[in-house]
Amino acid sequence: MEEVALQDLDTRLQKQIENARKAIDKNPTYAIDILINIVGRNPNCLDARKFLRQAQQRSKQGKSKGLGKFITKMTSIPFSMGGDSKVKKDPAKAMESAEQMLGADPYNPVAHRLLGAAAEAMELSETAAFAYEELRKIEPDNSENVKALMRAYITLGKSDEAIRIGDAAYKKNPADDEIQGLIKKASVEQSINKGKWEDDKGFRDKLKDEEEANKLEQAGRAKTGDAGLRSMISEVLEAVADQPDNMNHYRDLASYYRKLKEFDNALLWVGKARQLDAGRADVNLERLTVSLTREKMSTAIEVVQATLEADPENAAAKAELEKLQTEEHAFRREQSESLVQRYPNEFGYRFELGELYFEDGEIDKAIKELQLALRSPKVRVSALILLGKAYQQKNFFDLAAEQLTIAKSEIPGMTDQKKDVLYSLGTSYEQQGDMDKAMAEFKALYGADISYRDVAQKIDDFYSKKNG
Repeated sequence: MEEVALQDLDTRLQKQIENARKAIDKNPTYAIDILINIVGRNPNCLDARKFLRQAQQRSKQGKSKGLGKFITKMTSIPFSMGGDSKVKKDPAKAMESAEQMLGADPYNPVAHRLLGAAAEAMELSETAAFAYEELRKIEPDNSENVKALMRAYITLGKSDEAIRIGDAAYKKNPADDEIQGLIKKASVEQSINKGKWEDDKGFRDKLKDEEEANKLEQAGRAKTGDAGLRSMISEVLEAVADQPDNMNHYRDLASYYRKLKEFDNALLWVGKARQLDAGRADVNLERLTVSLTREKMSTAIEVVQATLEADPENAAAKAELEKLQTEEHAFRREQSESLVQRYPNEFGYRFELGELYFEDGEIDKAIKELQLALRSPKVRVSALILLGKAYQQKNFFDLAAEQLTIAKSEIPGMTDQKKDVLYSLGTSYEQQGDMDKAMAEFKALYGADISYRDVAQKIDDFYSKKNG
């Protein structure tokens, strides 16, 4: 199936879509009613699907926090538990199922993942990339989401974008050979696209790079076949016997077991790696231990969520889910506090801890950590924003405005993060009673994205009072 541009649709459909687009801000439910039918009949029209998603998100604005966030978790069955078979059996039907899930919750990561996979199966590459972009916004730290988006970008010839997000992900997961392979593949594609094949030697070198990249990617993709992973594990176990001090073998074993979701075995081999001379001071191994433990806990949570999806009134499953989620949160907090204690000058850890304190409503503790986190260039802007929001929680709106103003000045362009800052800054001024400054921020946001939260309503109310 080929994707079709909006202007290539029947003129009557174009008019309906335009009417729906105009209604997204004021009446998103009306827009959804129109667009969902059009997307159902024209699944290859990405523009219509994008407008539908905007309407759904506008309709649910402010409802994805708190209880909404819990509901999202409750309805997010792991993709591995049925999604893959749906795509293989009937990708068009899988796409419909994904849209039904997104109709209930446009921030459902499982639905976006299912939509992306179905779009790939139907050779709708732009739609797949859109699904994975939305997924990455929801779960930015999930490396599998990044890899899916990288593959989509490479397919579309967007090698620069693939490399950009791949580099950031690789810094966080240096042991992930699949990310490395995708970066190399994207680099080769980038060279091809730019026509840098001038001489025979360059041609041979690039061809060799491409072959190596394909080998790395194929090795990473072996996670889709348990038999392939078992075979590689057997090979590496033999290598460990021959080279017991080679830490790369231990990393490989942990990686393969991780892909099999055998987290206890993965943790076992990371533990053995940390006992080696080269591993005792390796901070990345310590981080990997934490990541694996969190994945193990998250997987256990997902299994119970799947049980509740099938049987929503299962009291035992509800109790088990609450217990597991409490344990997972406590583990994250305990690890963050431990890392801050052991590495007091690693200010990125301060931000993570401040974020957890903020989630727990311990605002004073959060402020202390976030103030220190400002020293880290990597998290400075995020720390400024969250610090501003922490001050808002204490009704210190003037202090909040100071932090958010600095954050605004340090974010180039009009990104989602910048929109969040403008809205929060406008709210701080509004709470202080300074409507001139508040409206200046809301107008800037309105000019960039009329559908952002309730900014259009704020503008309308302001002018209604002014002209009334």
